[in-house]
Amino acid sequence: MTTIEFCAGNLRENMVVWRELEKIPNTNLVDYGCLGYCGNCYSEAFAIVAGVLIHADSAEALIDKIIGYVNEQC
Repeated sequence: MTTIEFCAGNLRENMVVWRELEKIPNTNLVDYGCLGYCGNCYSEAFAIVAGVLIHADSAEALIDKIIGYVNEQC
């Protein structure tokens, strides 16, 4: 199972990412108040995937990067 962590502050702007990633089997989506990546949170879409920071300029690009990363790990 792959854990994907989100910062609540960043996720408010990117719920489309959460909804899309819910469809991936064997993933555990977690929403925290703060992940300590305030610079990223302020400027871009990001998530922590299996302990690795994944970031992108848009929600759509973040979805693509996360799906690609998860597929590589399987």
